[in-house]
Amino acid sequence: MNNFKELRLQDVSNGALYNAVNEVEPTLDLTSPALKVLNSFTQKDPLRAHASTTIVDALKQTSNRCSDFILVVDDTDKLVGITSSADLQSSKIMILAQRLNLHRDEVTLHDVMTPLNNLAGVSLQSISYACIGDALQTMEHQGMMFLLVTSAEHEICGLISAREIAKKLHIPVNINPIANSFSEVMQHIDHPH
Repeated sequence: MNNFKELRLQDVSNGALYNAVNEVEPTLDLTSPALKVLNSFTQKDPLRAHASTTIVDALKQTSNRCSDFILVVDDTDKLVGITSSADLQSSKIMILAQRLNLHRDEVTLHDVMTPLNNLAGVSLQSISYACIGDALQTMEHQGMMFLLVTSAEHEICGLISAREIAKKLHIPVNINPIANSFSEVMQHIDHPH
């Protein structure tokens, strides 16, 4: 233990406990740093589920972990898409089940997820200089409910959710998905979100 030094002790005789509950969290607005709404995968392990997971099982997982989103992965644990807990509870599921000629309990995450190829990412460095409004503008312009964030090594290290921004800032967010093919146009006509 010769390589270490003894820490200086503090007087704790007054018994005062730090009470983080009483601290008022600063109010966020569109000019606040985008890092304030970043779901960093290095700070909190995100909820992951296999693409074949049913909606019923996925809902149980989101309620157990208090997560607003699920990273949908394949057999090799590679990200293939994202879905929100709100989507799992929406009327979109029943419409999709009818269209696929399935029972609601048979619909899987693969059926409802936003595929990775419909998402985009920005660098963590860009987000560190951006404000929430910049991130939201990017998502609105791209028609995406999620904005992935990548590390310097181009690995996905976090995400920003439009629904979370709406919830935290108490503002409406109206993002219209951009269709890249005729089948996507038809899908959006059936169920816009």
